[in-house]
Amino acid sequence: MVIGEKVMLRAWSTKDLTTLQLMRNDIHLQRQLMARPRGNSADQIKDWLETRTKSADGLFFVIASKATDMAAGYVQVVGMDFINGLGRLGICIAPEMHGQGYGGEAIRLLEGYLWNVFHLRKLTLEVLAENFIAIGMYLKIGYREVGRLREHFCMGDRYEDAIVMEKMIFP
Repeated sequence: MVIGEKVMLRAWSTKDLTTLQLMRNDIHLQRQLMARPRGNSADQIKDWLETRTKSADGLFFVIASKATDMAAGYVQVVGMDFINGLGRLGICIAPEMHGQGYGGEAIRLLEGYLWNVFHLRKLTLEVLAENFIAIGMYLKIGYREVGRLREHFCMGDRYEDAIVMEKMIFP
């Protein structure tokens, strides 16, 4: 468990399944994550969580309110490369928790953990070019744009650009 001022990063538990199921079934939220929305049952969410937490080259934490221990979202790193010290960041915050600083704090906590435990030195991410709120948060906490993937993600009848961002996370 990694504890901050407002949030903590912890392993998932069965009490998180309902919140995570609502998030995984939220079409708008999943599209903002460049994911394909699918209907997910509680059992499918549990299977997804078990797969995420068993990955040898990944890390998954529930973002929980420090005050209530209720799930507010999740943060993950996939494709961890221990030789080059790299990983790809992903984060999802429940819509009702947006704007409270949970995302930025969770990422900063994760960065410290990744450096101290795994000696990862750099995180990269992809974000929809139209997701201005997320891009603003990433810029605020030190990420920088390093590229644009043109017409990268299908949004119904159109293709949207994705922004590639990175941050060196060592102290």
